[in-house]
Amino acid sequence: MMDLKHQLLEIRENEFNFTNYDLDTLITSMVKHIGTTDFVLRDELIYTTFGQMIFMKDLLDPNQLRALLRTCLDDEHLFLGLGEDEGDSVFTRSFSTLVIALVLDADSRHSFLSKEEFELTLAAVFNYVRKERDSRGYVKGKGWAHALAHAADTLDELAKHRYFTEDNAVDLLEIIKSKVFYGDTVYSAQEDERFAIPVLSVVKTDLLSGQQINSWIGSFSATLEEEKKVVSDPNRLNLYLNVRNFLNSLYFRLRFEKIGNHLQDELEKTLDEIREF
Repeated sequence: MMDLKHQLLEIRENEFNFTNYDLDTLITSMVKHIGTTDFVLRDELIYTTFGQMIFMKDLLDPNQLRALLRTCLDDEHLFLGLGEDEGDSVFTRSFSTLVIALVLDADSRHSFLSKEEFELTLAAVFNYVRKERDSRGYVKGKGWAHALAHAADTLDELAKHRYFTEDNAVDLLEIIKSKVFYGDTVYSAQEDERFAIPVLSVVKTDLLSGQQINSWIGSFSATLEEEKKVVSDPNRLNLYLNVRNFLNSLYFRLRFEKIGNHLQDELEKTLDEIREF
């Protein structure tokens, strides 16, 4: 692992010049250590280097990107330790989702994934997000876990994809809603903002009618009342704050983008219905 760290530090110091490196060997080593608890290696070097390879310099060919995607989607990466509330496996899951997002972005530029490959990716990511339970943001001594925020980034790439469908959009909104309705703690690392971004992308696709999205927004009020009946304090307050913060974030995202006036109206109405004083 130290050899990899030294290599990546050298690559960074040389402004990400990969001329003297075998990319396949480097990728294999980076993926192997993608979930290391060394936050400098994981976040500042491995993920940043993947970003340079895939997004900034566009160095990987379709076969390399497909292979990387398959690895990140497997049981030793995206699904490693899934269902745990805590534990170091979250770093592997969380940073695998970010690499999946990079591959999806590359595909948006080069169109190398088949519809079947996209559908398999979408199904796996949706399944993962539904089951992810680790809500930690920053973990002392180990850096950002941020599994749900990173998952939201990947959902956003899915929502912007050419193969994304109306049914996919409906499912994505329900997944986001299920993550917002969380009462164990109050999200404190901008998860509400990150959750709002893929919803905004769904709005921009025009796959769903304004009425469909309005109905989804409006459903938050009734769902909150039902959920509050089955949780006790302080979880009831946590639940309320997570819902309110998300709706606020979505409202201001729409306002900043100057789109969805009717959705803004529905958000105002829903926020008024759920306010406690």
